[in-house]
Amino acid sequence: MMSRSRSVLIGVVLLLCPLCAQAADLLPPADAIRRDRPRLLLTPTDLPAGQAGAPLAISLGRLKAPPDAQSAREYSTLLAQVQGLRKPAALALAWRLTGKAETAQKAVDLLKSWRMDGGKARDPFYVYFTLWDLALAYDWLHDFAGFDEQARSDLRRRALPLAETGVKSGNDHVFHNYVWMFNGGAMMWALATVGEDPAADKMYATLRDRFNRELYGAMRYLAGGNGDSGGYWWLYCHNSAVMVLLAAQSATGQDLVAAVKREHGDWLARQYDYLLLSILPDLRFIPWGDTVAGPNGGITHEMAEKIDALAWALRSSPGAYVSRWLASKRGPARYYGETAIFYFLYGRDLPAHASPPPLGMLAGDKNGGQAIFRSGWDEGSTVVGFRCTDFFGQHNHLDQGSFILYRNGLLALDAGRYQKVAGPPMATDAHNTLLIAGKGQRTQRYQSAATLDAFLSRLPKGLETGEVLFYKDAGPWAAITGQFAQAYDPQIVLSAVRQLLYVRPEEPGGVDRVVIVDRLAGPAGKSLGEVRWLLHVPAKPTVEGLTVTATNGKSYLRCRPVGPAAPRVLIEEGLRTPAGRNWAMIDTSRVVYACDAGERLTLVHVLEMGDGQPPAKGADARFAASGEAVLVILNGKAYRFETARISALMAE
Repeated sequence: MMSRSRSVLIGVVLLLCPLCAQAADLLPPADAIRRDRPRLLLTPTDLPAGQAGAPLAISLGRLKAPPDAQSAREYSTLLAQVQGLRKPAALALAWRLTGKAETAQKAVDLLKSWRMDGGKARDPFYVYFTLWDLALAYDWLHDFAGFDEQARSDLRRRALPLAETGVKSGNDHVFHNYVWMFNGGAMMWALATVGEDPAADKMYATLRDRFNRELYGAMRYLAGGNGDSGGYWWLYCHNSAVMVLLAAQSATGQDLVAAVKREHGDWLARQYDYLLLSILPDLRFIPWGDTVAGPNGGITHEMAEKIDALAWALRSSPGAYVSRWLASKRGPARYYGETAIFYFLYGRDLPAHASPPPLGMLAGDKNGGQAIFRSGWDEGSTVVGFRCTDFFGQHNHLDQGSFILYRNGLLALDAGRYQKVAGPPMATDAHNTLLIAGKGQRTQRYQSAATLDAFLSRLPKGLETGEVLFYKDAGPWAAITGQFAQAYDPQIVLSAVRQLLYVRPEEPGGVDRVVIVDRLAGPAGKSLGEVRWLLHVPAKPTVEGLTVTATNGKSYLRCRPVGPAAPRVLIEEGLRTPAGRNWAMIDTSRVVYACDAGERLTLVHVLEMGDGQPPAKGADARFAASGEAVLVILNGKAYRFETARISALMAE
């Protein structure tokens, strides 16, 4: 079975590479870059609208348009914010908005006094944010009298070594946030200075080839999923990808957003959909992979600019909806520091029509990914996540087949907080998945695919850890099936298929129900040994027979097995875990359903979520075998679980 799935995957890989090669280069050559200024994200005059309906860049006239009465107060607050920063790009934008020469001169003085901090030159955050700041300021101040050619030449000379460090350090692993940040910062500087410096021309050619051949190819390969990790880490990759794309679009006047949709697998819109759906009602991200505490674990102050930029570029009604929702929650505070720049660029020019994002998506494809299902977009909405994909880098966890449940806070969670790579939260026993024969999933250390081809050639040699066999969102219910035996030592399990069914409430505020069916097969002639079905919950749950009930203070989670196995229930201490806004941490417990298995094992668990205290009796849930299929009947409705599909039938 596994050899067949791997051969299918290799076939998909071989088909994918020619497709990537045949796609036209996304970033144009240097001779397509305009010489008038400004050209990065801003243009002197209006450019035509792109296919999505947005202009290809924000013109100076559009930028300077006065605020309407409704937004005047927020406009003034954020203008004062950018004027008060000691950041060249922020001050350059403030000059463009107000015309005050003294503001421009402050920015120029900062550029003249800037010197590279050699001790930070290999820090990707320093490289990206410094070069991003310098590049925008260089471009936006280009025609200010106090920033003459001598000043510009001197800055190019001082900034070049940092940009070259980015180029040298950015040829490591196409799915790692550090690589995207090194290349993204260097490319922003190249876009700002190309045509004025032979070194910048050479750098642009090198980086253009790297983005076109490798980095944007990696984005396309992911089919909307995330690479190195979820939330915080991966969105630095995505941010670099977007900023370079929008800067190149404005610099060339070419509709690169449309080109992504037309010729490059529409990865920009798919990644954006994933970003929107991965936001929990408490403003944190779904916690996949290395999860950080504090504001970087969510969207409270460093994500509004990304949401707004793509809502503008794609003319996305769901993006406009989330942008306005975040504004209602955070007001001007949603823009942290210099990110307020993007309010003036994009936040004032979002689509007029706003509609909620869809209630479900598969971020990825049959090669693997993350499924996200929601009950709605109000404060009390439930979010269900399921992960089954390959190993892309060291911020990934050994968590294939794991699920996450949220209702008024986390109820089934990934345990732990990121403090170092390969720390305790990375282990399988910190996730809602399976331990088989006392073992978790195989430890991975690979992180050196400088090219997409290098990753694809290495993939069948241990990096393939999960694939999606089935996905469907039918409205009242949604389901996904994943095969993740690849993630374990092949000596202990041949097949591990997990199927998750989410039954949405029939009315707002009603009970959510999740059914998880696991079917395991050991290698020929070998038993599976002890199998541990793991569930991580807030605080300490109560146990009554085989039913476990947990609460986050507002909503409850009740879990019980209904399948043929006879498990034992254990409650173990879990890792402290970020939850809610800011730096809040909670204690957690690990619920273990343990059972001894033969060569094959079928497990069925029913989980219910509701508000307040759980009713005395849960849903009427029954299990029945039907040949190779499993039938689960919930309150009179039958759901048929086959390996290839899940279907709903009315019970007779």
